[in-house]
Amino acid sequence: MAESLLNIKKRIKTIESIKKITHAMKLISSSRYTKLSQLFNTSNEYILSLKKAMNICLRNSDFTNDNMPTCMKENPNGDKNLYILITPTLGLCGNFFHSIEKVASSYLNKDSDVVFIGEKGFKKYHKIVGESFLEYINLNENISWTLVNKFRHWLDALYLKNSYKSIHIIYTKYINQLNYKVICKQLIPLEIDNSGDFEAEVTPLFDQDPATIADSLVPHYLDALLYRYLIESSLCEHSSRQNSMQNATDSADKLLNELKLKYNKTRQTNITNEITELTGSISNDKVSFI
Repeated sequence: MAESLLNIKKRIKTIESIKKITHAMKLISSSRYTKLSQLFNTSNEYILSLKKAMNICLRNSDFTNDNMPTCMKENPNGDKNLYILITPTLGLCGNFFHSIEKVASSYLNKDSDVVFIGEKGFKKYHKIVGESFLEYINLNENISWTLVNKFRHWLDALYLKNSYKSIHIIYTKYINQLNYKVICKQLIPLEIDNSGDFEAEVTPLFDQDPATIADSLVPHYLDALLYRYLIESSLCEHSSRQNSMQNATDSADKLLNELKLKYNKTRQTNITNEITELTGSISNDKVSFI
């Protein structure tokens, strides 16, 4: 019985230590989630305004293949796709990475080159894809507009150098704090989404040629998209980790209550047995004395 009490006490201490870790990780993810949520909402407003201005310019532009922005051009000789895969670097976020796997596995193969952002994706897929690019594998750990702009310039150069047919990005779309969806979206050639009301309230007056203005706006729009996809994926990651760590902490509390109750019952049983043995021993001594 004494050994049983010792084992229960060790388990209680172990679970209490684990609970401290899961609670701390939940608080960290909660803090990062709040910060990323603010950045995500702000970026959405910026993208909407930029998209409206860009669509007005594009409707008044007459692009030829020579003056079209790089990110809107198609490579006629392209025979291979490039994918950008955004995954977490750390674990302990429930089935978040598994959800990405289910989508990514249907696109990635030996005929695909991949830009990995996040180490989990690289560890999973680097042996089953064509060429792996690791220049920006830690981009999602410290997301900034400057780094995203450099990343977009690097993508443009890579797109032209290797004559890729298209560039797609696999990211996690944020729905709410409990739901998200993994999406594969074409990034280059950039597809202009004309859904929504982007008509100008008045006929705009262009100081420069609309094509020239659009040529400067489109790359900025692509920067904004990449920035939002990175922020959105990190937001979903920390939301999932926050929920997972909260569930783990609740489970630890439940298990601790059960173990403490078991410990107290076992301890009470031991005390009762000792009293019974002591009482029986005293009775036997009296009988012997008589």
